[in-house]
Amino acid sequence: MSKPFKNIGLLGGTFDPVHNGHLHLAEQAQKFFNLEKVIFIPAFRSPHKRVIEPESSKHRLAMLALAIENRPSFSIKKIEIEKQVVSYTIDTLKAFKSEVSDCNLFLILGADAFQAIETWKQSSQLLDFCNILVGARPGADFKISESVKSKLSLTEPVTMDPSPEFGTESFILENIQKGTRVVFFQISPLDISSKDIRRRISRKEEIKNLLPPSVDHYIIKHRLYRDDSPPKVA
Repeated sequence: MSKPFKNIGLLGGTFDPVHNGHLHLAEQAQKFFNLEKVIFIPAFRSPHKRVIEPESSKHRLAMLALAIENRPSFSIKKIEIEKQVVSYTIDTLKAFKSEVSDCNLFLILGADAFQAIETWKQSSQLLDFCNILVGARPGADFKISESVKSKLSLTEPVTMDPSPEFGTESFILENIQKGTRVVFFQISPLDISSKDIRRRISRKEEIKNLLPPSVDHYIIKHRLYRDDSPPKVA
């Protein structure tokens, strides 16, 4: 008898720095969609983020490792860091699928990231390789633009709240030809961003409860995101 496919979540980002919002999104996606594990994929350089260079890969990887050290079902894959070029999700999905074929991939996104998905490289091919899970605030308007639906070849929603399949309020669109889905699921909001954390640190403002204590200590120890921070090295 063949083994059932594993459900694996993928959460990408610059993680500059990783914070409690990233972890909360990963935890909720894992819980609602029965993901065997969640793999964090730090980008070497994102095509969608700020022009300023992110903190060195060494520091971002170290902070990410500290953030997930007590979560055995969370891991890190350095596929984008090791390429040392601008990171595109479609390239990562292709490489991952060729490496691990016996799994169902679930790309985990925040609602803001999904709204810009039609601008991504080869976005029309994303559902060839994975399902997409989008964490949204309770009461959020799940309206999706016609251009996004067209780009991803999505049907009209097939399920509204609550979803008996996933045990949470959800909103599901399918790509029938590819047999994959985009699922919006509701999570309690954590109003945190890496950009805001960097700004707070540079202004010497409080950042407690925004990121794991171990990451906070690492930032202090290595004087990251300060005006007098050491030069960045890739």
